[in-house]
Amino acid sequence: MSTSPISIDRDPRFSRRKEASTSILSRDYLVMQPLLAWMRDVAVRYCSGTMLDYGCGNRPYYELLRRHVQQYLSADVMQNDEGTVDFIIGSDAALPLASGTCDTVLSTQVLEHTRLPDEYLREAARVLKPGGYLILTCPGSYMLHEVPYDYYRFTVHGLEYLLERNGLNVANFSNAGGAWRVVGQSFLNHKAFGKRIPVLSKVMFLVWALCTNLSCALLDTLNMNTHETLNYMVVAQKRHG
Repeated sequence: MSTSPISIDRDPRFSRRKEASTSILSRDYLVMQPLLAWMRDVAVRYCSGTMLDYGCGNRPYYELLRRHVQQYLSADVMQNDEGTVDFIIGSDAALPLASGTCDTVLSTQVLEHTRLPDEYLREAARVLKPGGYLILTCPGSYMLHEVPYDYYRFTVHGLEYLLERNGLNVANFSNAGGAWRVVGQSFLNHKAFGKRIPVLSKVMFLVWALCTNLSCALLDTLNMNTHETLNYMVVAQKRHG
């Protein structure tokens, strides 16, 4: 098995998010709604100068973040459909950028797909200027996706440890909700009804999604057990010296 930090043989048939959006009728509402709110309300405060979207996919956050930076660069293991990836990175995940080039590095839902998270974070820290920020999101509890290139799930303590040992101090740490969002998202991910009647299946799913999203989002605000969460959202600052 390859020991490259990032899976470079990603199947091009995998669907990757194109827009930073969701709706109450969507399967991904429970996971995406708090993530998008955090990006708009918190992450933008740490964006400046030259930003690198490290593992950018289709650059879903470009429209949201580009107005907060002077230059928006992107890197991934493969070119996207729009041809907007600036740097195609190889098996060692090395970036063709000098050390201390970037003011901000963005990493959204990438860390779980890296075979060697330490090397990925070390490279992110290398290209950051001292005092620069890594904006990172990754799953805590979520179904397997992009199989077989889905390697890890994280905890608050594990993430803090990984970041700190790679020269990054946590400046902001948030959860994408608690246990009720995990329960609701699991139901929606594993829907299994009406498969033989496509129209009925779609109608049933929209009703199911609306009821599940509304009820679980409400229950989550009333009793947020953050020992379980769908996602972690983190800002970490590169140490000086």
